[in-house]
Amino acid sequence: MKEIALEIPICIIAAALIMVIHELIKSIVYLFVRKVQRQAVSHNSSIFAVWKYIDPLGLLLSATCFVPVSKPHLFRIRDKKTNMVLGITGFMVLLSVFFLSIAVLKTGCLGMAGFFKAGGSTARVVSIFWQYMAILSFDMFIANMFPVSTFDMGLVIAGFSAKHYLHIIKADSIIKLIFILALMFDIIHYGCIKLLRLIL
Repeated sequence: MKEIALEIPICIIAAALIMVIHELIKSIVYLFVRKVQRQAVSHNSSIFAVWKYIDPLGLLLSATCFVPVSKPHLFRIRDKKTNMVLGITGFMVLLSVFFLSIAVLKTGCLGMAGFFKAGGSTARVVSIFWQYMAILSFDMFIANMFPVSTFDMGLVIAGFSAKHYLHIIKADSIIKLIFILALMFDIIHYGCIKLLRLIL
């Protein structure tokens, strides 16, 4: 019981942090791309209201299915290139968080080695936090491969073809139903754990 009481808050904190990192970096890249294109951007300061990226449903899914989903900043993106860049950025951010977490756990980099060596409850909390950072970021990476219009794969498809993007919008309810079923039957997390064991 104590173990669960300890892990749930750590899981939720890790999930919220991943959501913020994922969406904030995408938003910053969006502003940069628009600046390079010399196009006006409205509400550019609102991207730093980081609490807006935290999805309450995503936190619930993190604690129950270990699959967080974030709340994207709704920009109006009309050109294919920007969509493609943002979709790829989203995937790269999640992979970067995953590999950073694995590096911290395996090598104790970023000053974490001192915490791990110290032992006790602090070392336990730090270790659990980085484990959740690794698991949740990887699970979120896999979840974003579903062609939901607001997910990273949806942005990649929009960047590839407007026609294909229209198809996934029309099939949005079916895709979301499949995604929900995958969550209910623990397919995403179970598959991710199996894959991680093969990789690591």
